[in-house]
Amino acid sequence: GKVGFAHRWIDWIMTCVTSVRYSVRFNGTLLDSFAPSCGVRQGDPLSPFLFLFVADGLSAILRQRVEVGLITPIKICRRAPGISHLLFADDTPLFFEASRAQAEQVKSCLDLYASATGQLLNYNKCSIMFGEACPMNDQEDVRDVLSVTSIAFEEKYLGLPTPNGRMSKGRFQNLQMQLMKRLVQWGDGHLAQPGREVLIKSVAEALPVFVMGVFKLPYSVCDDLTVMVRNFYWGADQGKRKVHWKSWQKLQQPKSKGGAGFHDYRLFNQALLARQAWRLLTRLESSCARLLKSKYYPNGNLEDTVFSGNASSTWTAISHGLELLKKGLVWRVENGQSIRIWRDAWIPRPFSYMPISAQGACRYRWVSQLLRENGSWNINLLQQIFLPCDVHEIMKIRASPRLGDDLLAWGPTESGAFTLKSATLWPSTRRVD
Repeated sequence: GKVGFAHRWIDWIMTCVTSVRYSVRFNGTLLDSFAPSCGVRQGDPLSPFLFLFVADGLSAILRQRVEVGLITPIKICRRAPGISHLLFADDTPLFFEASRAQAEQVKSCLDLYASATGQLLNYNKCSIMFGEACPMNDQEDVRDVLSVTSIAFEEKYLGLPTPNGRMSKGRFQNLQMQLMKRLVQWGDGHLAQPGREVLIKSVAEALPVFVMGVFKLPYSVCDDLTVMVRNFYWGADQGKRKVHWKSWQKLQQPKSKGGAGFHDYRLFNQALLARQAWRLLTRLESSCARLLKSKYYPNGNLEDTVFSGNASSTWTAISHGLELLKKGLVWRVENGQSIRIWRDAWIPRPFSYMPISAQGACRYRWVSQLLRENGSWNINLLQQIFLPCDVHEIMKIRASPRLGDDLLAWGPTESGAFTLKSATLWPSTRRVD
């Protein structure tokens, strides 16, 4: 086919689509089976995978119109790449200039997509938003062409609160209500503490992961979640809470250190956001990385970014995670041309990863100046600049004769890859040690 799949594979998929049959249960009785006229239904396990192939067709149509200049994509700043559409599961936000001509082009793309796939657009479920400076005449023209009447997004989008304005405690009230509902359903009853521990770790701590991975929750929300979980763990008797025999801070320690391994919601939120920041460091060509770089650090690197006080909720969340990520980042030395001797973390010694020696009058700035042409360390120069303890740690770094590009790694793991577990355990390790 045109997408590149083998004809045999295409025949398999078409067989699955055309041979499917369904049976409806009515009053407890299964009726005769029938073949759907449109192939697999929405709840079919194969449906989301096929939808991705089809949605890629809509993306190709929109990209083609952008390339020829018929649709003007939106830019968050001058340096940013243009964005004409985004795909979130079965939801597709479109971005274009508010004019009748461009609205007609978008309508043409949607009509072409509908005629080719048979998927019709439900305009009653569509919403449209305009910039504050957009004239009312242009807004009316666009709404008239697209037949969209709703001009406001819902309070929740894809299960997340819409990031409009300040993300205060009230925006996350639904999360607190969901957790409270689960805890009330479980009740006190005769559930033993080991059972409570399992429910907390498998459900109560997993429930806010989606929201925590996108937003920085107010500390008051994290503390409220902690109080609810803590009271459920210790239980209550006739409406009165029982004795808490051990501090919750100790129970949050790993089991290897005498705790129960419960999450600290504040730290867990920051670790999830640190994972987002790590993706920006390792996936430089992704759309998200290129957008944020053009806006917040156009002439530098993410690890050197100074946090802005007036930023969007998205960047505020990433900045919060980056604070934790910076504490564990360490450079893997290759050619040393990207590593500053006195400012960057590059010595494999937790937890600072930086030289103990004072810079003094040393004029050497880059690690590459400490290497010979074959990539080995200049031992005489190291002994002149650094204290013996630093020289000992530097010599543990294996010299690379290939002299490739330096790499940023996550220090707490041997592989150098960021993991959520290491990010949540590492601060507790620092406190204990």
